[in-house]
Amino acid sequence: MRFADTITVDLAGGSSRALFFVDPSSDYLKDHFPGAPTLPGLVMLESAVRAAAALWDATDSPESGRTATLATVERLQIVRRVVPGETLLVETTKESAGAVGEGGSMHFTARGTVGGDTAMRARFSLKRTR
Repeated sequence: MRFADTITVDLAGGSSRALFFVDPSSDYLKDHFPGAPTLPGLVMLESAVRAAAALWDATDSPESGRTATLATVERLQIVRRVVPGETLLVETTKESAGAVGEGGSMHFTARGTVGGDTAMRARFSLKRTR
């Protein structure tokens, strides 16, 4: 399952953007929530993780066979519902311009918006795994 339709990386700005259209026929909407379908916060976070991984991969040559995966979530705040037919724009930024942190992790912040309105905010770290 895809959680980002497109991802673009801005190396000069140290950021990345993911667009995710909430398809009204998606299976995950059936149970979340009946009568008032809403994009799950975990899917919003996954869009941010994929955008951050693309940014990390573009700025640091990943070791052969290693990929960036979610290590920790320090904050996830859902500010507004994202409903079927809307497009979530997630912008991620590497928190420090420095090198990879302890344990091979990198910290990111993310903000998801719909039509300019904030839908989510997150702070998390990724690590390299095989």
